[in-house]
Amino acid sequence: MSYKIIRSEMGEETTNNVNMKGEKSGVIMNLTTTAVILFKKTLFKDMFKIPKVLVSITLMAFGPLMAILAIPTGIEFYNNSLNDYLGLTYSFYTYCMMFPIILTVVGAPLIAEELKSGTMLTLISKPISRGGILITKYLALTCFGFLINIASLSLITLIAPLKYTFEGVADFFVINLLFSLIVQFFFQSIAFSFSCLFKKTRNAILMPLLIIIFTFFVLMSFRPLFMYIYLGDSEVPIYIQFQLFHFDLGYHLFNAYIGVMNIISGGVSENMMYFLYMFGLYTQKIDYDTWEITFTRNDFYSPLGSLIFLLSIAIGLMFLGYFLFKKRDISR
Repeated sequence: MSYKIIRSEMGEETTNNVNMKGEKSGVIMNLTTTAVILFKKTLFKDMFKIPKVLVSITLMAFGPLMAILAIPTGIEFYNNSLNDYLGLTYSFYTYCMMFPIILTVVGAPLIAEELKSGTMLTLISKPISRGGILITKYLALTCFGFLINIASLSLITLIAPLKYTFEGVADFFVINLLFSLIVQFFFQSIAFSFSCLFKKTRNAILMPLLIIIFTFFVLMSFRPLFMYIYLGDSEVPIYIQFQLFHFDLGYHLFNAYIGVMNIISGGVSENMMYFLYMFGLYTQKIDYDTWEITFTRNDFYSPLGSLIFLLSIAIGLMFLGYFLFKKRDISR
């Protein structure tokens, strides 16, 4: 009798274990299914619409494409490097203007719009955590940004050699691809974090746009003046005296860009120095007797140091957005 009771209890325990495993696997399956559905909905329904994709690629490629088409027939360049001719236009127009703006306009509403419309309440009732919601939407934004970037970069890389026999086409592609990954991670993280911080979509979009405008338009216009204006008896310019480079995102982004160029192409050409000087990376000196211009590298940060600085800001804002979103009261 006791033997039968023991066997019966063992059978019940085994059945309970099987049921628990089945319930766990069911929860995991539901969680995975919900995340996949949310990912597809965010990427293909909210972002990856054909008009939006075409407009994004066109805006990113328009400036460099005009620069290519403007090359006169039969002209011979002193330097045939594609990165020397187009690198300045592509890195500034595409990756400092169009790409960050597109990531902001597309990424900032992802959470804020759901909060404003009340659909976030329905979403958090599904078998997926708030952190899972953020990760899924962030991955969808990453895929969208990467796809439009690859499309525009590939388009320019294919068209440029058809117009002129450039050298270093592969270097141009790799340099800009690596730089774009830094730009994308930084600006999409900022846009996404502000989307978690603000309930109004307008505010979530406006804040990253103000950062872009200040960094690449306002500060860029005044930075050369700060590099040559001295206060009182100071022997160093304002830019160095007040250590403005610590807060200069443009300086850090293009310092990381220099690091990428050093790895891929072995250094920075003089043509690039004329442009990078505008971001505080070089000091320009003119010999007025010979009108010879020389550049001195400003090593306020190493390229790796600037990269770490940018990643720290992006990751810090992401964690801030995550914790505030996790504690947010979503009642309607």
